[in-house]
Amino acid sequence: MTDGGETFATQLRRLFDGVRREDGTRYSPREVAEQVTQRGHKLSKSYLYALLNGESEPSHAVVKALAEFFGVPLDYFSDSERGRELNRQFEILASLGEKNVRKIAYRASQLSPSQIRSVLAYIDFEASRQDTPGDDDPD
Repeated sequence: MTDGGETFATQLRRLFDGVRREDGTRYSPREVAEQVTQRGHKLSKSYLYALLNGESEPSHAVVKALAEFFGVPLDYFSDSERGRELNRQFEILASLGEKNVRKIAYRASQLSPSQIRSVLAYIDFEASRQDTPGDDDPD
């Protein structure tokens, strides 16, 4: 468990919920275990299920391999300010279904807190213009 109270299992389940393939489908634990193993770190499906259920705590090597697979910074699993911010972002990401919104949230995970505030200010600005006559549809 991190100092902030969130368990590794909670954080890992959030990644399974939020990080998806290009077609929007979720990765299965079996698929993740196989792909992590193919990338050079042996990870069994049963051990991954134990991690997801909070029945086991991972080694640093396993945490690193899973972070690399899901494309998140290693800080995601820490209780640092950056880690907490990443977790908030991925919590939102896990609740979103629209592909472009997931892409924005994923890319935001690479930004500093001040850059994220700037992006949010811009989104607020664009949202306020939503009903402005003459706006083009982004699609």
